[in-house]
Order: sequence, then structure tokens, then C-alpha cells
Amino acid sequence: MSIWRIPASALTALLLLASPAAAVQALEPDIETASVELITFDSEIAAARANMMANPNLALAHIATAEALLAARQDSSEANLDFATIGWLKSEALTRLGRPVEARPIAQQALERLGPNPAPTKLFADILVSLGRIDKVTSEYGRAFENYQRAYEVYRAIGETRSESIVLQSIGSIYNDAHRYRRAESYYVDAMNRHPGDPALDLAANNNLGNTYRELGQYQVSLEHFQRARQLAQDMGSPTLQARILNNIASLQVAFGELDAASGTIDEAFAIIDNSASNEWSRFLWGTRAQISYERGDLQRARGEIAHTFDGVSLGDTTQSFTEFHATAADIYQALTLWNEAVPHLRAFKRLDDEAREVAASANTSLLAAQFDYAEQNMRIEQLRLEGSQQDLQLANSHARQRLIGVSAMLVLALVVLLLIYVRHRTSRERQLVLEKALYEDIETGLPSRPAVERAIAGQALKTGHPVTLIALGIERFKHLKIALGFARSAQLKLAMAERIRAHLGAEMVAALGPDMLGVVIAVPDAEAVLPAAEQIRLCFNSPVTLDGVDIDVAVTAGLYAGTVGEECVKNAIIAVDQARETSSTSAIFDAVRFGDPDQNLTLMSRMIAATRNGDMAMQYQPKLHLASGRYHAAEALCRWTDSDHGPRTPDSFIPLAEETGHIREFTLWSIEQVVRDQEILRKAGHNVSLAVNISGSLISDPDFATLALRIASRGAGRISFEVTETAAMQNPERALENLEKWAAAGIKLAIDDYGSGLSSLAYLKTLPSHELKLDRAFVTDMASSQRDRMLVKSTSDLAHGLGLEMTAEGVETHESLALLKLMGCDWAQGYVLAKAMPLPALIDFLDANADTVVSPEITEEAWRQTGFPPATGSTRG
Repeated sequence: MSIWRIPASALTALLLLASPAAAVQALEPDIETASVELITFDSEIAAARANMMANPNLALAHIATAEALLAARQDSSEANLDFATIGWLKSEALTRLGRPVEARPIAQQALERLGPNPAPTKLFADILVSLGRIDKVTSEYGRAFENYQRAYEVYRAIGETRSESIVLQSIGSIYNDAHRYRRAESYYVDAMNRHPGDPALDLAANNNLGNTYRELGQYQVSLEHFQRARQLAQDMGSPTLQARILNNIASLQVAFGELDAASGTIDEAFAIIDNSASNEWSRFLWGTRAQISYERGDLQRARGEIAHTFDGVSLGDTTQSFTEFHATAADIYQALTLWNEAVPHLRAFKRLDDEAREVAASANTSLLAAQFDYAEQNMRIEQLRLEGSQQDLQLANSHARQRLIGVSAMLVLALVVLLLIYVRHRTSRERQLVLEKALYEDIETGLPSRPAVERAIAGQALKTGHPVTLIALGIERFKHLKIALGFARSAQLKLAMAERIRAHLGAEMVAALGPDMLGVVIAVPDAEAVLPAAEQIRLCFNSPVTLDGVDIDVAVTAGLYAGTVGEECVKNAIIAVDQARETSSTSAIFDAVRFGDPDQNLTLMSRMIAATRNGDMAMQYQPKLHLASGRYHAAEALCRWTDSDHGPRTPDSFIPLAEETGHIREFTLWSIEQVVRDQEILRKAGHNVSLAVNISGSLISDPDFATLALRIASRGAGRISFEVTETAAMQNPERALENLEKWAAAGIKLAIDDYGSGLSSLAYLKTLPSHELKLDRAFVTDMASSQRDRMLVKSTSDLAHGLGLEMTAEGVETHESLALLKLMGCDWAQGYVLAKAMPLPALIDFLDANADTVVSPEITEEAWRQTGFPPATGSTRG
């Protein structure tokens, strides 16, 4: 079928974007039969696919046409599949245009169109890849990993080699973000070999390889791959792709000091594309041009150019693509002493730098090798090359001996053979030495590399029979230093730091474990005994490192691990660096309990999500008593997981892990959907009860989640409330307030949960758009016997009412406590003395049984006396 689009006037094109139905009416003269309409729909889909990579804006126009035509087809039995296809393509185009937040709900809706248990089709896997790409762009690496994994399994099952290649490149990009550039290189090469000869795939792979070799400091190799990618973009006729690759080339040239070449490259990129405000990619060209002007010392020009990069962009929501430009903007504004303009960029740079560092050491990233090593040769590519050299030498010697036996009588020929053997031996030996140097020497600094550290640890452990301790040293702010100093001088800085460590510690081996990581091998079997040495290293950098007459302040964080297996030592010592940073310590010994078992953790998260789909995960509800009326008008939703293999699991055993791995968003959205469905069942049973859902603190500042949660909650017909912790809201108050206000404006009741259990702030409590304050059970449990607790409950109740809030007491376990709470003016009570959490059918029975009952706790004289306050009047409200 040829890719052909029905001719449409400019007015019709505008109608397509504004109203699909109106567009169909405008196109009716051109649509004579249902068969013609079907062909046109398929043609528009094909056109959208063809233009997706080269011109996403044009692809969106084709998608809009297809959507309009589909809206007019009322009798299609495949409408869900067609709408899913449109949703997938639209999410792809929006993501490629740098609009992932808009793309995510569209991709999720497309997935829902396929039903609860989709068949293993290419469309199903394609949507998973789109979600993975969105997750990666928004730094949700845990979810990206899971979506790529599911998609790859489907592609393998149905034999889609081209799609396998795309997923392999996506996995390689995660390795690249994790700073494991050699592993990324192997995946990009494997992707090209998996489906060779495809221009689009070859373009992407060459562009990715160019970025990888840039990080490895290999300028010429990087430039060659970028140039190949640019040629492929020219062949495809895509100005946007050409401009993007030219921008990569210019960025490479800036990093290596080729400013004149970089300026010419950027001029060429601007000449290719339409430099208008609607072209999202032009902002990155302006960013690179600003870097060139800054390096040349033209600060005013640089200031004007960097402003184009961030025009209309929220600095608090930028992705990793903006990291270097935030650093450039901060440098420009600081050089101009415009501190107020520099600070937001410094904050944004720190946020993105922290995110990148977390990715590099995350458990999900470290599992990629185990989950996706579909080619064992790629996993040990450098080691196999070295072994291959040794085998070549042995084979040559064997052949030589055979020749000597066969021609022993021919002295002249034997001499020739011996000479050939010598030359071959010498060549093989030189080749082996080159391979050893490449494998065991860091290319930037000449320091021993990570494989050299692993070999040294294994050799020392084998020699002594005892573990060896490795100190991993994370260089703080190294990415910023690298941007400021450039590649060559940042390598000199690491070399100078290694020399200082040797001078102060006398260490036998100081190595380069990664781009921002040094390592020190110490032949001591106890990591605890090496802690003083780690502190000594830290103190040796109290004075700055001088480089070319410039004093540079550096700081390190140490992670220690003692073992006998080199790879294990390196991995765990690096993780220990992050464990030290999490606790704001200068050093830490690897804590296996805190880190957990990555394989088990990943399996647990997969089982958790599966439980929400197969019915093993369910909601139970604990009723809340309104003390003034004595009626049960509300309930809190609590998740209960009955694992088919391990039995009941408490929320504490999986919720924290879900928060760490990024699965908490999917789980929380499921929780809200479940509550909305259950509330409808309650309403039909005759109970208008407000239901509360707990919202994880890690999600409160997520605008994308806030939109999705609001969309789900708006489907319900009853009252719903979100319970959040005050501490979580205080972590990112500006963004949290924006989301909370959005929920409150939509009619969602907000409750501050666990009040008093953390560092409560009256300033934030006054600011938060909340309706209810839930006092932590720690203050309620002993209030009948503790005058101090009674004072705190009463004062908190007064505080809540003074701020216009209702107060709920959790953990009410005795009738005496219930009576005291009513006397003190508390509005709601929740606890075992009233009812435990129960499944929905039991809740309906409970509400039916108490429909005509007024719960009124007996207020004794002793209870009056214990309060120490006059009776509360008018403080409780319905």
C-alpha cells in the first residue's frame, strides 16, 4: 500500500488539529466508500510511522488525520486496536519532541485498550517500549528497565529482530547513563548486528556510539561515528536529525577545545533547520552556541544565547538533556555576578547531577548485566580478546613444531620456518601487550583500570588466603569539575589526586574505578581496620590540588568492602559510597542488609505488580467514627497482600522497596482505582462513606502522578481523601503545594497523616491546603494513663480547630480513650476498639449493622477529671 494522504485545504488541516469530528465532515466529499476510508486510515498510520524519526511534527499531523477518520467509523470491530495504535504513535511523537509528561497518559491509555492480559503482539511490545522510553527520559529507570525487559521477551517470542535491536539500544543507553561505557558500546554494536542494513537503526547506533566514545575521551572515533550518523540523516532527508547530530558534533568539539570548528558546525545546523520558536530542538543549538561564546569570553553574547535554551522551560522540571546547559548558564551568570539568576541553574544542575549519580549506583542498573546478557561473549569481550591472543600464540607454536618435523631434512627451509615462528611470536607478544594495556590501564589517566583492580584483588587473595579491602573514593561534584576543566585537565586532576593518596598512604595500587571514582587496594582482610586509612585519605584533601597554577578544592566520600572476588569488591565498595552519602557520612563499610538482594528485590516487585492484577492484592477498610454524631461516615483503605507462595506480607515488607525502585507509582494508582470502584459498590449498597487512600511521600511532588491520580479520582461519585505525611510535603514544598492545591481544588479532601511522628512545622502546616489532621497513635495509646499525652492530644485538637481542620485520633484501643477524645473535642476516632480493617463485603455488613446505632462512649466522672479541661463545646463538626 502506497503512503498517500487525502488532499486537504489549510482550513481542513486546522480542523484536524482542533476537532477530529469537524475534520471528518470537511473530508466527506473525498470519502465515498467505507473501503476508501479504511485505506486512508491505514495510509495515514503508515505515513506517521515513516515520518516518526525524521519529522515527529509531521507524524503528529498524520496521526490527527487518522484519529479523525477513525472517529467516523462506528462499526469497526477492531476499533480498540486502532485506537491503541494511534495512542502508541502519538506518545512516540510527543516523546521525540521532548514532551514526555504529555506522552505518558496517552501511552498508558493505549495499553489499556489492549485489555487486562494482552496477547504477545508487536503492538503490545511497542507500547511497552514507548513507556520505557518515557520512563527513561523522566529518570524513572526502575520502570524503564521493567518495560524494556517485558518488551524484549515479547519481541524474542514473535521473532521481531528489528524491534529487538531497538530495545538493545535502549538498554545500552541505560548503561551509558550508568557510566558503564564499554558495556554500552557492546550493546550498541550488538544492536546493529542483530538487524543489519537498516538506515534508521544504524543512524541511532552510530549516534549513540559517538556519545559513548566522547565520554571515553576518544575524540576521533567519536567524531567518525557522528559523521556516519549525519550522512545517514542526510540520506533519510531529515533536517531535524541532521541538526541534532551536528549539535552533538559541535558539543564534542567544544569539549576538546575546537571552538572555531564548533562554531562552524553550529552555524551549519542553524542553516539546516527552521530556527523558530516552535522548533524544540533549536533550544539545544542555542545552548551549544552559548558554550562556545562563554569559552571565548564573550559573556554578554553567551547570556543572550543561553536564554533561548531555557525560554519557556520550567527549571525545576528539566531532564538530563539540560544538565550541561544548566552548568553553562550558572557559569555565565556567576561570571557576570548575576547571582540571583545563577542560583536556580545551580540547583537544577545539582538535582540532575544527583539523579545521574543515583542511577549509576542503583540496584536496577547493576542488575542489567544479569537480566539482559543474551550474548556471553559480549559480557567478557575484553577478557576474551586477551585469551584469544594467547591461544593464537599457542596455535602458532603448535604449527611451527609440525613444520619442523616435516622439513627436518631441509636445513634452509627449516631456518626460514624458524624465522617465521620468531616473527609471529614477537608479533603475537606485542599484540598481547597492547591488549593487556588497553584492558588494565585507564585510557584517560594511565592509572590501573577497574579490571586491573579486580585482577589484583583476586591475585592477592589467592596468594594470602585472606580477603583484601578495597576503598572506593567518590569524587564529589566531579561532573561539574569535568565541565569546568575539560576532559584533559579533569584527567590530570584525577592523576594528581592519585599521587597525593600514594604520598600520604603509601598505597601499592591507586586505580581509576570509573569517571568519578578512584580506588585504593589495601592487603588487609578487615574493612573495619581500614576505616582510619579512609579518613586519612579524606584529610589529605583538606588543602586544594594545584593544577596549572589553579587551586582546585576537591572532596571524596569513601566506601569500603573486603572480599576475595574482584568484581564483587568493586561493586560493593561503589555501593558503599552511595550508602555513605545517604547518611551524610564521609565513609561507610558496605551494608548488605541495607542493600538487600537485587534479584529477590526485583522478583518481589514483579510479584507485587502481578498481585494487583491477579487478585492476590486487595483493599481492606478500617471504619472511622465521627464522635459528634456517633456514626461511621468514613474509612481508611489499607492494602493487604496474600502471596500465593509466601503467605501474607505486611506493607512494611514491600512498600519501602516499591518506593526505592519506582514501582510505588503504579501500585498507588492501582490503589486509587480500587478505592474508586469499591466506593461505587458502597454507594449502591446505600452507604455514602468517605474513603481515604495513603499517598507515598515520593509521589507528592510528581506533577505527572498528580494529574493521573486526579483523573482516576474524578471518575468516582463519592467522597475521597488522600492521606499524605507532612514530612513528605516539606521535602519539596513548592512542587508539593502545587499538586496538593490542584487536588484540593478538585474536591479531594487532604489529610495530614502521622502528625507528630516527625519534625512537624507549623509554618508548613498553615500553608498546606489540608482538611484533616491525623494524630499519630503514639500520643493516643497511653493517654488514659499519661497526663502529658492528654495535654498533647488536647493542644493538638485545639491547634487543628484553630487552623480550620478536623482532627482524627488513630490507634484508639480502649473505651476510656474514646471517651477522653470526645471530651477533648476530637472529631474522628479510628482504632481496634471500634473495628479492625476488613474486606469490602464485611465493611458493608458492618455499616448495615450500625446504620441505626449511635456510638456514644460512656463519659465517667473520672474521665472528666482526667481531662483537666472544661467540656468542649462546638469543636466537633460534621
